Amino acid sequence: MRVSLNEIQVVCRKAFEGIGFAPGDCDDAADMIAWLQVQGLDGIGALKKSLVYLHDEVDRPFDTCYEDAAQLTLDAHGQSVLRCAAQAVELGISKALRGGSALIRIRHCHNRILLLGYLARCADQGLNFCVYWRDARQELVATLGDGHSSPSLRVYDLQQPAQSDEQSINVLISRHFNLLPRLSGQDVAPSLELDQQTLANAAHQRLAGGLEVDDGVWAMLKKLGEQVLVESTEESRRRGAGESSDAR
Repeated sequence: MRVSLNEIQVVCRKAFEGIGFAPGDCDDAADMIAWLQVQGLDGIGALKKSLVYLHDEVDRPFDTCYEDAAQLTLDAHGQSVLRCAAQAVELGISKALRGGSALIRIRHCHNRILLLGYLARCADQGLNFCVYWRDARQELVATLGDGHSSPSLRVYDLQQPAQSDEQSINVLISRHFNLLPRLSGQDVAPSLELDQQTLANAAHQRLAGGLEVDDGVWAMLKKLGEQVLVESTEESRRRGAGESSDAR
């Protein structure tokens, strides 16, 4: 089915509220999902994979492992980046604006591609971003230049399976220079390459024609949001009854 950008933002925001996200975190997470869907990077599909875990992560904390003027390392303890991306990126941006560059690392997290959605909101602050992460068989590298609303994305097949992947993601932030899309010294061609202009053109077409979402996942998200509406209605009725009773 096809829906509008606004519909995705509203439905996802209500779903995150139903899961137990704080109000500000609901907005951040919904915007991240919507942005990925516009870029053709299947934000709804990524969210589907995490729905079964997000309920259990509501009260799980994340820890600061290391921090100095230019670096920050967090341990998410297996949570989605939806839980900690906003705080990590905001701290990284603050460090880069002061010192010119910063490196942020989030360990033991999942849904890592969703972090790109938050960075895109920060691309108008005179900063350049490079994000890289790997799973057992691939390395993914995305760059987002100052003032661009769409990233460049490259996927590299690993010649040998990664031996010790801790499900981490790394963000380089620079104020003074553009960041290169390939960090390894190996001369390996990417198995997939999407440049910024290609993604931007495709995003414009999707916004004009509507965004494709999976019917089943959409129904799940709306059901989560309806739970919030039911709870709100019941609470309103209780308050109304109490106020009426007091007036007598």
